[in-house]
Amino acid sequence: MNSVFPVRLKATTPFEITLLRFGHNIITWQVPSSGARMSRPKEPRTSAVDQAARALRDMAMKREEGQLVGSEDELMTRLGVSRPTLRQAAALVAQEHLIEIKRGVNGGYFTSRPSSITVARIAAIYLEAHDAKLRELVRAVEPIRHELAQLAARNRDPEALAALGAFLDKERALDEQGGANDYLTFLKTERELGRLIGRASGNLLLELFLNITYDLAARVSGTDDVYAHRPDRIEQYRLHRNQMVAAILSGDEEMASLATRRCSTIVVEWMQDDMGSGGFQSDPMALPAR
Repeated sequence: MNSVFPVRLKATTPFEITLLRFGHNIITWQVPSSGARMSRPKEPRTSAVDQAARALRDMAMKREEGQLVGSEDELMTRLGVSRPTLRQAAALVAQEHLIEIKRGVNGGYFTSRPSSITVARIAAIYLEAHDAKLRELVRAVEPIRHELAQLAARNRDPEALAALGAFLDKERALDEQGGANDYLTFLKTERELGRLIGRASGNLLLELFLNITYDLAARVSGTDDVYAHRPDRIEQYRLHRNQMVAAILSGDEEMASLATRRCSTIVVEWMQDDMGSGGFQSDPMALPAR
């Protein structure tokens, strides 16, 4: 049972009182002098620009992508703001990729939606500023793809399965044509598969994370890419990758998980080999603007 300890008040100045317990200050507050009025802390004011930006943001979020929110004159009237205020607010919301401003005939404010590239650009700046390593990016992909592959294997949605089946058919056709291990073709199919698995997983957040890692990888210098000028590596990676797709189609979570881990493992091994032989120009992530 807790004991109750005495508490006493001590006036340390004419206008200051300190609550003491065992001689230690617990709380100190100011007491106004006689006749002085106590003032409440001021609440932060929301500027007209911020209010207009919030209203524009709400309008954009409630509409489908590409729909007209309104002309400049219409929005000035609707929001009750001046043209400069509206334009400042619109600039803020446009930076968030929620609206697109079109000038001229048939112009106006149209809804837009941010893409993973928008998020990746900010993430790239953060990683570059904190000296992130390329190997960190590669290792981040494995747990994300592993979870996505398992979720996709559980999903028996016919549309998702049909899309993955069509992807695997195209991969087999590329093998027959002899162009499957082309570098640019491989990059395109890798990104396409990420999109398909992301949708099949039903987890929008994990899909976004995967797209961010892909977008960041696309900004890495070509000299640091383990697949560049290495069709043998592309062939080996595609073998495991397509095994993962086949496992997802059959609903085999364990096999999908194993194939996903193998994909990540061999990429890390290649990175270590290239760094050991001087193949990588630098370990920190090089993020040139593209």
